[in-house]
Amino acid sequence: MRALPPCPAPRRPRRAVLALAVFGAAYGLIACEGKVGVNPPMGAAGSGTTTGAAGSGSGIAGSGSGTAGSGSGGSATGGTGATPVPTTPAAFGACPSGGGEPGATPLAKLSTFQYRNTVRDLLNASGLSAVATEVAPMLAAIPDDSTLAFRGLDARISSDHIQGYFNVATAVANAATSSSSRLTSLAGSCAGTSPLATSCLDTFLASFGKRAFRRPLDATELALMKDVATGTSPAPANAAEAIRNVVVMLLMSPRFVNHLELAGTPISGRADYLALDPYEIASRLSYTFWQTLPDDALLATAADGSLGTDAGFDAQLTRVFADPRTRDTIWQFWNEWMRFEAFTGFSAERPAFMALAAGENLGVAGHDHWGDMVREMRDLTDLYTWTMPGTFAQLLTSDLSVTRSADLARLYGVPAWSGSGNYPRFTDGSRQGLLQRAALLVSSVEQTNPFHRGAFIRRALLCDNLPQPDPNSLPPGSLDPPPPSTAMTTRQRFQAKVEGNGLCQGCHSSFSNLGYAMESYDSLGRFRTMEKVFDEQTGALRATLPIDTNVIPEVIAGDMRPVSGPAELNQRMLESGKVEACLSANYFRYAMRRDPTRDSADACAYEAMRGSLTSGGALAAAFRGIAASTSFRRHKVGAP
Repeated sequence: MRALPPCPAPRRPRRAVLALAVFGAAYGLIACEGKVGVNPPMGAAGSGTTTGAAGSGSGIAGSGSGTAGSGSGGSATGGTGATPVPTTPAAFGACPSGGGEPGATPLAKLSTFQYRNTVRDLLNASGLSAVATEVAPMLAAIPDDSTLAFRGLDARISSDHIQGYFNVATAVANAATSSSSRLTSLAGSCAGTSPLATSCLDTFLASFGKRAFRRPLDATELALMKDVATGTSPAPANAAEAIRNVVVMLLMSPRFVNHLELAGTPISGRADYLALDPYEIASRLSYTFWQTLPDDALLATAADGSLGTDAGFDAQLTRVFADPRTRDTIWQFWNEWMRFEAFTGFSAERPAFMALAAGENLGVAGHDHWGDMVREMRDLTDLYTWTMPGTFAQLLTSDLSVTRSADLARLYGVPAWSGSGNYPRFTDGSRQGLLQRAALLVSSVEQTNPFHRGAFIRRALLCDNLPQPDPNSLPPGSLDPPPPSTAMTTRQRFQAKVEGNGLCQGCHSSFSNLGYAMESYDSLGRFRTMEKVFDEQTGALRATLPIDTNVIPEVIAGDMRPVSGPAELNQRMLESGKVEACLSANYFRYAMRRDPTRDSADACAYEAMRGSLTSGGALAAAFRGIAASTSFRRHKVGAP
């Protein structure tokens, strides 16, 4: 394991250095391979990580499906980074009779997003919102989780994380005790009297300590904190220093930066299968739906035991799910599943691209086309999840335009929504549902890339595996996009690239037709029937060619029925039930932060969500249902 970096010296109590050593030693017991628990490391090793090898685990390197790129940039459908291996519905197997047991839950750190939220909300709950603002730069310096798959699946821990946690802990402790008013907000007026009274420390640990650990401290932890605050190795100079030392110890504890579920009750006398205690249930609820620590109401129901009952749990689940923070968490699922963060931006420096975008205000100050496109996706998913509420089928077939952006409405050829009243509609059949919105269609350059589009649909939306070719086995130039032609459309050029090449054609036959069906949209997401070909150097229009979107998509293997374009493709995908299954598989992985265990209660949770979506159940109810299963309140311990 890589040695920890030396600790900076200025104005840091010696016990803070001890806290770092304790924290590092604790992590040494559970993360010697650069990972926490049993989830594999992601596909790329980051700076300072303790993982020794890149490219292992659940991430795979490569752009899209290993196919030709698109000039100097990437498309939104697949981005320019690695494409994650999907969790296929088949990975769940069958729901066992009687419900079975859940899969093993790995020991996991707070995701970086959760850690930042937790520190901020802990300080806000302690009356120290100004401190939360002051330490924001240090929170931002904590390494971001990988986007090779869902961020929450990145289980790696590095020396950069540990140093970052230490920097945050000491900054919080110093700032929170830097004035008498802040010290009083944090620990009460009694903290202004030195030496720190035992009763004052007890009250502080019962409030701030309980919030930080998401449960009351046990006897061993209380003894440790009291030694830190009142011991003689060395003795704190005053009450403020005593509180400061305790804050550092609390925020550096593995109890703070990890999800630890160790206090449950053995089921049928088994040490590896536990019913979560009420405080652990509170944390599962808050981190699943809020991505942050439990609020006082959750902690209160944990303290009185009511959260451990079915009725008490259902009441809190209803309250937690109705909180606006749940909307943010569900949107983050859509955002990560659709990989919007992978888009590299429009290539406004390319003459051909700017010729394509002429009159669209692209790149003009005050106009943010990509931001508007992503905002539309959030507004549309919010509409059918929370506002209406609606079904997944309605989301996939909606002809409503919800954008308030004049720029995006112009691209679509509809009025911008005013913010009230009826939504404009796509009345000409040019655009249907979530999957035909600009954020899932645009490319960085003037040319579309049907390989990227098709691979994204096949892998991300249908959850089908695509084999990754060995780059060393490909002929020279295989990954280069075919050059523009005044005589051939993009479809014809890309078809010609793989025709007669047995190495490429076998794989491409599974997804290229899906991309060809989407050629009705240009690289700005505008509907078209003719393709414009521009000179790459001057931007001059060189040709206008007719689009052909007739394909046999084989959404289900062996289904040889043709479709004539994106509208029919969308309907074929909906009929297949594969998109609902794919959403259910991905949401399980996102919400539970782990891969499923085959033929376990995981399959029951997956099947409940898939069944709800395919039978016309409300989207919101399907997302809520992940916590409604009995297995949500249970913990299966994995093999050491």
